[in-house]
Amino acid sequence: MTRSTRAVLAIFLTDPAREFYGLELRAATGLSNGTLYPRLATLEAYGWLESRWEDPEPGRPPRRYYRITREGTERAREARPVRPALRLRPRAQGA
Repeated sequence: MTRSTRAVLAIFLTDPAREFYGLELRAATGLSNGTLYPRLATLEAYGWLESRWEDPEPGRPPRRYYRITREGTERAREARPVRPALRLRPRAQGA
């Protein structure tokens, strides 16, 4: 699993019941559109995410909202890497 896919899934795992739209995900992950949207499409094709279009509001295009599925939540939690223990370096003398 790529780092960008993990970054996307990490956002959904913060609140699995919440829906996110693309601009929110882009801001939270720091990913470009060319990286984010293919990841979302792939995760949706695997059944890890589902999406819906909102009803349009006057003056702006409709947003597409994404939500993690139950299977996606389970798989994402299984795939999370175990964080290695922090390796602290001794403080330099005089610092």
